Amino acid sequence: MNRNKTLALSLVAIALFLMTACAVVPHPNEKIIVGLWRPVKVERVVDSSALLAAHPHAGDTTAKVAKPGKPGVPGKTGEAGEDARRGANLERLQQIEMRATLEIFANKTAIKHYPAKPLNATWKMKGNGTRIVAKNLANKTKFVIEIEEISQDRMVIMEHAQSVDVRVTYERQK
Repeated sequence: MNRNKTLALSLVAIALFLMTACAVVPHPNEKIIVGLWRPVKVERVVDSSALLAAHPHAGDTTAKVAKPGKPGVPGKTGEAGEDARRGANLERLQQIEMRATLEIFANKTAIKHYPAKPLNATWKMKGNGTRIVAKNLANKTKFVIEIEEISQDRMVIMEHAQSVDVRVTYERQK
């Protein structure tokens, strides 16, 4: 009987030790990012792997390419039209990001205040404080934000879009 009590107490002590030793400690960046952030600079960074996924024949020299201004394959526009439209979409994305403030709360929620409609999300810090994995509350899609640089007053992040990465520099709103 005494032997069983000793064994039970030692198992409980080991379990308590493991639970306290493996406790999750939040990364210091979690406290730094909480607040209201205003974008001051937005840069487009073309991701070559995403570009190849969007246009699989970009590296293929044998594929037929339509000449600028002339229709190529029936039902498709010429390359010049696609490039102009893609450039206009990227410019619009850059302007929208420049007007969207980011508000991050300590309860692991965030709101990105886009001009048309705010984006509400929940977030988790991953990658030893270098990535934020966020989940849009409206449509449940997940997206990753990489933290490139962070301080008390400034944050530089990389947002991954479909065919382009966007580097946004934020300053803390006072």
